Amino acid sequence: MAHDRQLAPTTYLKLGRSHMNSKAKTKSQPSTKAPVPVSADPPAPAQVQKPTNERRLHDLVRLVVDTADAKGWDAEAVAQDLKNFKYATIAVSRMAPNTTQEVTGTFEVTCDERVKIAYHQTSFHSWGLSDLYDAIGNEFWRLPWIQKKTENPGDNTARSLSDVALLERLLRRFHRSVRQLKHRHADRPSLVVRDEYDVQDLLHAILRGLFDDIRSEEYTPSYAGGASRMDFLLKSEQIVIETKVASASLRDKQVGEQLMIDIQRYQSHPDCKRLLCFVYDPGGEIKNPAGLETDLTRVHDKLEVKVIVVSP
Repeated sequence: MAHDRQLAPTTYLKLGRSHMNSKAKTKSQPSTKAPVPVSADPPAPAQVQKPTNERRLHDLVRLVVDTADAKGWDAEAVAQDLKNFKYATIAVSRMAPNTTQEVTGTFEVTCDERVKIAYHQTSFHSWGLSDLYDAIGNEFWRLPWIQKKTENPGDNTARSLSDVALLERLLRRFHRSVRQLKHRHADRPSLVVRDEYDVQDLLHAILRGLFDDIRSEEYTPSYAGGASRMDFLLKSEQIVIETKVASASLRDKQVGEQLMIDIQRYQSHPDCKRLLCFVYDPGGEIKNPAGLETDLTRVHDKLEVKVIVVSP
């Protein structure tokens, strides 16, 4: 299915037409300037102008749409911030291989002080969405105006942003790890993940291979008269991971209420700048995982919150 990918007219296109007009005028009028002496210093090279937000958003949307198209997805920009050029939403869809099931999702582009691309599953099945997200990430650094920051010893901003992306990828694939534990050599007993403690133990083991200072079960500041323990604090990265396991008694409403309380607690924690809320739903109890993610994934009073719901 062909889609019109034409975006809003961008500044650099306007500059192109202006340049052509000025060039035409130059040809029609003979030059009256005196020749430059041989001994004169060569002109300084023109400085490359920093692209406007309009141009940057245009490039990001084009990257997502083109990558999706190359991998066999139908993709279309369905919403764009035409005032400040900070946000855009791209809808993707395709039929799952060898089935009649359609897989759909949205990719949310943020083009502000930091550039971010996140995706949300909007269909029951999510086949191929995480792979498309990885492919977009591989193309991300091809944009000429994106530069990796050189970190100063006291500046962990660039590193923590890459850590968040790494953690999201790990959590999105958590069920693969759980499934793999069921298939062991020589018919050894399976390692079964049954409850929240099992989820925390497995996640803790994986995190140990990636981060040095992991503090589990630290107390959070008091909220509404009581204190609780956080699941994992990555001290150096200033990232907290909070885990939930959905069940028949812990569904959309209950999970959302608990996460709102957690968010309120972590807003006053001195070592928490980013909060990842991981909701593992092995039984498919969460009826609207995309809605739960979208409703709570945002900045809450300077605390960056991202909700990740994972089901088979």
